[in-house]
Amino acid sequence: MTCRGQRDRAELPIGRQVARWRVRRRMTQQVFADRLGKSKSWVDKVERGVRALDRYSVIQEIAEVLHLDPAILLGPRQPPPSTAPRLDGVDAVRAALARYHRPQLRAVPGDQVERHLTHAWLTYQHAHYAQLLRSLPALLDAAHGAPALLVPAYRITASVLVKLGEAGLAWLAADRGHRC
Repeated sequence: MTCRGQRDRAELPIGRQVARWRVRRRMTQQVFADRLGKSKSWVDKVERGVRALDRYSVIQEIAEVLHLDPAILLGPRQPPPSTAPRLDGVDAVRAALARYHRPQLRAVPGDQVERHLTHAWLTYQHAHYAQLLRSLPALLDAAHGAPALLVPAYRITASVLVKLGEAGLAWLAADRGHRC
């Protein structure tokens, strides 16, 4: 096979890649759909490009059924699509996590921190992540003055960061909470 042939295949749309690999695995659209728990119509639309594969979790399921690495379907230059919107505020949370060892400048009453935490969890449950990101740095700073509430503050921080696809930063927040 020539390099040009390899390059041409890598540039195929993802739906066409799925179709090509499905045929190579000797699966009909119906068998493939059954293994995915989807309809034959869904598979047909994906393969024709009528339905977009814009969730990485779905691409992972397809790759698993086809016994492939998801990167093969995505191609060499295409990063996996994000399942969460990119929101501003992650850098502010990163900075707040970096202030881990600094002493608290002003103490915030514990009941106020507790109310802030309750509001943070409600905001998280309603998926208002942008609003929560804006409030997390202040919550983390305030929680340092109320050590009993520091672990829940790191926990909500880790939870929202996971939702936003910031796994490394979420791991840091979880680790900080574990060390309290």
